[in-house]
Amino acid sequence: MTRNPLGTILVVEDEAELRFILLAHLRAAGFDVLEATDGATAVRLTQERVPDLILMDVGLPMLDGVAATKALKADPATTHIPIIMLTGRARTEDVVRGLEAGAQEYLVKPFAVAELLARVRTVHQLAAAHKDLDRLNTKLEAEVDIKTRRLQLLYEFMRDLNQAHTHQRIYDLIMQCVERMTGARRLSLLLLDPSGEHLACVRAVGIDPKVAEQIRVGTAAGIAGQVFQTGTTLAARALGGAAARGEYRNHSFVSTPLFSASLATRDGIIGVLNVTEKDENAAFSQEEIECIRSIADAAAIALDNITRRTQLQQSVRVLLQTVGQLAEYRDEETTLHIARVSRMARILANQLHREGPYAALVTEEFIDNLVQAAPMHDIGKVGIPDEILTKPGKLTDEEYNIMKTHTDIGRRVLSQALDPAHPVPLLQMCVDIAYCHHERYDGRGYPRRIAGEAIPLSARIIALVDAYDAITSRRRYSKARTHEQAVAIVREEAGKHFDPVLVQAFLACQDQFDDIRARYDETQQEPATPVGRT
Repeated sequence: MTRNPLGTILVVEDEAELRFILLAHLRAAGFDVLEATDGATAVRLTQERVPDLILMDVGLPMLDGVAATKALKADPATTHIPIIMLTGRARTEDVVRGLEAGAQEYLVKPFAVAELLARVRTVHQLAAAHKDLDRLNTKLEAEVDIKTRRLQLLYEFMRDLNQAHTHQRIYDLIMQCVERMTGARRLSLLLLDPSGEHLACVRAVGIDPKVAEQIRVGTAAGIAGQVFQTGTTLAARALGGAAARGEYRNHSFVSTPLFSASLATRDGIIGVLNVTEKDENAAFSQEEIECIRSIADAAAIALDNITRRTQLQQSVRVLLQTVGQLAEYRDEETTLHIARVSRMARILANQLHREGPYAALVTEEFIDNLVQAAPMHDIGKVGIPDEILTKPGKLTDEEYNIMKTHTDIGRRVLSQALDPAHPVPLLQMCVDIAYCHHERYDGRGYPRRIAGEAIPLSARIIALVDAYDAITSRRRYSKARTHEQAVAIVREEAGKHFDPVLVQAFLACQDQFDDIRARYDETQQEPATPVGRT
């Protein structure tokens, strides 16, 4: 029968008879015992074998017990080992010297073996308790580190999720976070396809991309189908036998639904996240399972938000396009004006985004908002009487003053949609463009006669684009001029009518303007009267 020793004790004693007695009693008490006859050997043996406790005689040859104790306590690898010093010196200063060297106990010879054993058991138990406490602290520190890391990963995931603007970016974030969180080597994200009958793989880790893109699972098939149907997370150490059918065979796995209560799908479930092949095939902890579920839930909501935001943006785009056409609809000769202005605005904004002092201002969001807001530049014309708006000849001063009010009409109409407590950049840009697109860079425009960069950048862009289109379009009150003539006029008006930075950008992309003009030329009919009017 194998004996389980209570621990290992090193006896350092140069007196052979006493050493023999100590070894015999300690072994009888259940300890493994090592022995040394001098301090130098004791230090070397302790470093090699690391005993649980040392009985150290003070009067040793070569290196005495006090010096040996100091050496062991100075070494980080052995400083934790408790030492009971044995000596024939009973003076107080000798006891203090031993304790100051680092000994836990000091026993004066001669001593009763029973007392020694009692001291050994007490010190050993105390040392064992310290070891257990150290192990517990180490374990707790490791657990705290793991929990802190998981919380940090979840925080970073939520932060990045809030900044994600595409489905593809969200798919990537899911894979990255789960992979780092669990160490799993195989992940797959299956989402409900448009037919509503299959779950299609949209992102995977540890699976050949060509294989992954072919994965389609019935909504009632396999583990994924069961999770999709029940909306319940499934987790197991492994599936074995024929029942597994190759799915998660011999691997721990977690399969959880992507759920968002705001979705219109059945029970709000849009897909399933599968996680398997963890390192050393360890089981997923309950905390890991909860983290995976949290990641899936947050991702489902983010995907839903992007879908709804995309649908809303499309609806807003169509609405703005439709509303913007109201003013143009009353004039059959300008039916493609809005289409041209919107496309030319994008061309000019893209050029500004590529280079120049406005590159940092003209972001992708700015460009998208500009294109959506462009159709609203003349919305105020709905308030202009037909006899003025569609007059074929030159306007009188009074009529022209009435025509100019369309900028203020547009501002007042659109401003009603603004909420100062919840600003919407797109709506504010619509107001800026409708109100300020007839202002001039030199301050001689209308309605406020503001100048330079006091005019919103969006309005300065539309001012140039709108003027180019007016110059090159055939109207009942003006004759269309050539692209070259329009370019010359725009160049001449740099710093006067138009922002010179915008003029330089326009000159760099003028060929694209000409292409839009040619492709959206709506009429070949000559105008009745060659009179200019803006």
